[in-house]
Amino acid sequence: MHEYSVVSELISALLPKLEEHAGRIGAVVLVKGELRILSDTALKNAFELLARGTRLEGAELVIEPVEVRVCCRACGYEGAADHVREESFHFAIPILSCPACGAEVDVETGRELYVDRVTIRSEAPAEAP
Repeated sequence: MHEYSVVSELISALLPKLEEHAGRIGAVVLVKGELRILSDTALKNAFELLARGTRLEGAELVIEPVEVRVCCRACGYEGAADHVREESFHFAIPILSCPACGAEVDVETGRELYVDRVTIRSEAPAEAP
């Protein structure tokens, strides 16, 4: 599964950036376009496994989906794409077409894959009795 290599790169990129921040990592928010052929479940499993022994251990990987939006070259339609939503979609490259006229479209959103934010819980000092 290529989800593990994606998560490995994500963790490798994040850890050096987190060194300057104190506190416990609560969540890593990943924005993922609908056209990214990556399983959310596999990404979360890979994150849990690969984060062990790092500062990210125990943090939640939150995946925020981005729907596909297109612009039609022929009729100017802008909006959701016309494609089949089924289990096999994960294993195939979708062919997108304009729902208005059936022509070829330009993809405007749906290919994203980036870390949007990381939540860090500040470690409050222990209260004196």
